[in-house]
Amino acid sequence: MKKYVAYCRVSTKAQAEMDNSLPAQKRIITEYAERKECEIVEWYSEAKSGFKGKRTQFTAMLERLSTPEIEGVIFHKLDRSSRNVADFALLDQMVTKNKKKMIVIEGEFDTSRAAGRLAFRNFCNMAVWYSENLSEEVSTKMEECLLRGYFPAPPPIGYRSGIKGVDEDHKKKQLDPKVAPFVKESFELFATGNYSAVTLCEYMRKRGMTNTSGNPIRQSMFYIMLRNPFYHGMLRWKKKGATEPTFYEGNQDTIISKKLFDQVQEILDGRTQKNKVLHDFTYAKMIKCECGRFLVSSIHKAHTYLECHNPKCRQTIREDRIEDQIIAYLAKYELADEFMVYAKEAIARLSSKIRVDNQAKRKALDLKLGQIDQQLEKLNKAVLDGYFTSDEGLSRKNELTELRHALRLQIGEMEDVKEDVLWKLTMEMIQVFDYLPFKFKELNPLVKRKVLNVLSSNRELKGQTLLIQAIPAIEKLKAANYLIQAQKLLLNHEPNGGDVLGKVFPLAEKALVANTKNSSKNEEVLYGGRCRIRTCGLLGVNESL
Repeated sequence: MKKYVAYCRVSTKAQAEMDNSLPAQKRIITEYAERKECEIVEWYSEAKSGFKGKRTQFTAMLERLSTPEIEGVIFHKLDRSSRNVADFALLDQMVTKNKKKMIVIEGEFDTSRAAGRLAFRNFCNMAVWYSENLSEEVSTKMEECLLRGYFPAPPPIGYRSGIKGVDEDHKKKQLDPKVAPFVKESFELFATGNYSAVTLCEYMRKRGMTNTSGNPIRQSMFYIMLRNPFYHGMLRWKKKGATEPTFYEGNQDTIISKKLFDQVQEILDGRTQKNKVLHDFTYAKMIKCECGRFLVSSIHKAHTYLECHNPKCRQTIREDRIEDQIIAYLAKYELADEFMVYAKEAIARLSSKIRVDNQAKRKALDLKLGQIDQQLEKLNKAVLDGYFTSDEGLSRKNELTELRHALRLQIGEMEDVKEDVLWKLTMEMIQVFDYLPFKFKELNPLVKRKVLNVLSSNRELKGQTLLIQAIPAIEKLKAANYLIQAQKLLLNHEPNGGDVLGKVFPLAEKALVANTKNSSKNEEVLYGGRCRIRTCGLLGVNESL
């Protein structure tokens, strides 16, 4: 009885676990061997793609087939043997040079004759063509999905795949309500420069962040997550054979802004890398000594101290005493009830002017967006006409795609709905002044630093007294508040005082618009009539609070 080896294959592990293809192949081969009186001395089976190669069982089968006592190999179908030219060449060598017999049960042919070998090679070419054509079709479908903003792969952490019948657009990647807030917080914390991927992983684990499966998140996941532009709306996809990835605009809801993403990339690239600290001290490098050096935080006997390391100075103060002075400073900015009424009226007047200004800006952005669309169209046409390859124009295409994405984000931020949110947040931020002194100690260190950076431009310790210099816009708010309170007292003594707010309103406007040229560059300006209010970046603090 002649001795043979047998080989069975499915494409994936999932098919091996769920499909009955491997048992069916073995059954058909066994029945054929019994019918033809062939002895199968060894079985080889695996769950690997026949198109990509690198199959250990296939290689082992070829080695066993090359031994003299083996007559040949039996397959259920030819495409179960392989789907790539290199493996078929090895089989062809076994047939022609080593005189081995290859039996294919479905579509049987005799490789001992020239006609059989021709049929074998034709079948090989058809199997290779089928796989290559399927690969091209899949790549084309993926390209179509990417151009429409859909990501044809499992979503990154913070997102989930859409569910048919549950989500309105089940093909779109949806936010994971449990994990997405942790992802946003991770980017914000890393952007401070006080965290590495290691310390950030430890901190977020304590906060309860897990991966999609509910297991503790790994450190390597943070390196991948912090580099992924998916979170601000871009899809990064590397095509087969390409050296560089291609970027597309996604239709998923964003978790972070592009500005925050760029800040994180700068830190990761080392351009603005800050020194890492072992402890998250609240006021590290925020308060200067009168000698000009920053106070350094350290722990002694369960208390945190801020010390000046200048040998000629050696100024020292406990952190809780610093915080008591900060709270007393914040209490100075408690606003009068009339100021709240004034702020609401001022914001209402400003909204109409801002909307008109935004319409003009929107037209300019739409014009730029149209120009970019034309450039992309010309670039694609040049590739199709053969002036250069797609890889040669890839960097320019990615640049234009990212620019178009940034412009669309700007346009989205100028929508009327978002303007209404802006007024609401501005009003809420003004109201923060009333309860900030009472809630300050409850805030986490990151938010405390944000509050001080937004409200003040300089902080200096002189003796045991903390001197805080407020930014000009905050001083103007305080001046307008004091003016309203003072005028209210004066008008209350007049016999016919009339409406207090109506008489104080013009005076408060003048107080707010005074010395606007000296305001910080980071302040966001809201124009309206003769009145200007500067939010001074307070919206970012409001979100954290």
